[in-house]
Amino acid sequence: MTSKTKGFLGIAALLVVLLASLASAGCGNKKEGSGGGEAAQTQKYSGTVKCSGSTTVLPLAQEAADRFMEANPDANIEVQGGGSSVGITQVKDGVVDIGMSSRDIKQEENADGALMPQKIALDIISVVVHPSNKVENLTAEQVKDIFTGKITNWKDVGGEDAEIIVVVRDKASGTREMFDEKALGHKKDNPVEPVSSAIECNSNGVLRETVASKPKAIGYVSKGYVNNSIKEVKYNGVAPTVQTAKDKTYPLARYLYLITKGQPSGAAKGFIDFVLSDAFQNDVVAKEYIPIKQAQ
Repeated sequence: MTSKTKGFLGIAALLVVLLASLASAGCGNKKEGSGGGEAAQTQKYSGTVKCSGSTTVLPLAQEAADRFMEANPDANIEVQGGGSSVGITQVKDGVVDIGMSSRDIKQEENADGALMPQKIALDIISVVVHPSNKVENLTAEQVKDIFTGKITNWKDVGGEDAEIIVVVRDKASGTREMFDEKALGHKKDNPVEPVSSAIECNSNGVLRETVASKPKAIGYVSKGYVNNSIKEVKYNGVAPTVQTAKDKTYPLARYLYLITKGQPSGAAKGFIDFVLSDAFQNDVVAKEYIPIKQAQ
């Protein structure tokens, strides 16, 4: 081998080493970045993150917490319900790091603009009855009249001759607030309340169990809570489905949020990024809700 050939081989070897070093450095920079949900999965987090609020968001947040903690053994994500209003108040007051809400933040709740809402999914509210109830569809006017007490017997809407038992969420619930506004026409300057005899429930789960145990009951729940113990009815002839929510033919739909006070950082940001990741959105969120990328 000539000295000239040896020189070329030496230069080639040096170039290979340099290219390998650059590639390694590039991968390292990508791993440390925190610009999106997928990138966050490569970074390990530690510390405690407290979440509270909407019982609609609760199952999603708990599933995300379990998976996030499995991937980050030094992190502790504490999740509890209480209703959207509770979550918004507690994150505003610094009691928790993340507030969970199934409604928009009111202007008076965020007068200083410190609260930062992050949409995580689009949810559907289903009007539900007992499986034995033969009613399959209710008009918007019938729903309003039932929940405000103008219609009190199932025979008036195509059902049996039996008294209607109205079941609603508690006043702290974002689900109730949205239902009251969109289905009952409630407004600040023109308040519309459910019938005074309505049974109030403090969570979607309790409301589902109440309707399931009372053959003449009617209520409403987040679609993620619908199972074979209750039956969905059409609203104005439209079934509560992902497609009808996306094309806006089904009106009882709303966004779900994770809210922080100021921009999130550390494990709180890592957790939110995890919820927004394609993996979690497609594997978990898509089973019962509309993933946020598809809803916007």
